[in-house]
Amino acid sequence: MKKILGFASLIGFATALMVHIAALMGVNMPGNFPAIWWLHVGVFVVFIPFVFASRKSFGPKPTFAEIRATFPKWVVGLGLFISAYALVNFAFFMVQAVGGNPSIVDGKFMLLNHGKFIRELTEVEYSTFKENEVRGFSGHWLIFYFVPFAYFMFHKK
Repeated sequence: MKKILGFASLIGFATALMVHIAALMGVNMPGNFPAIWWLHVGVFVVFIPFVFASRKSFGPKPTFAEIRATFPKWVVGLGLFISAYALVNFAFFMVQAVGGNPSIVDGKFMLLNHGKFIRELTEVEYSTFKENEVRGFSGHWLIFYFVPFAYFMFHKK
């Protein structure tokens, strides 16, 4: 079962990475491939079993040193890199989001903050905001797929 969850996590990670790169390149992923949002569901499929399995292995409050000792150094290094990248990506996402979400209301492109109108958008601006949204989510997907992948494939007891 560990290998199945490990491979499922790897597939999720690879897919999230492709989505992330496409969003960085300006591809309208939600418009062209609305099924990408299923990556949200996939995170729970692999992350919940990881949480339960890791609690059995490490106990409720392991130190970073205890966790690090059970993985190859390259896995730890890659995990730290992905985590740092996701934090930087999130910061850029928040700055570019300008405190709002792009929406279409009555056929008009709008930027809303919790349903409150901020401003009207052009179609190009709307598309750019949507790409930013995908980039923000996909950066997090990278972590939430990599961690279970690393655990199920490389964890040494």
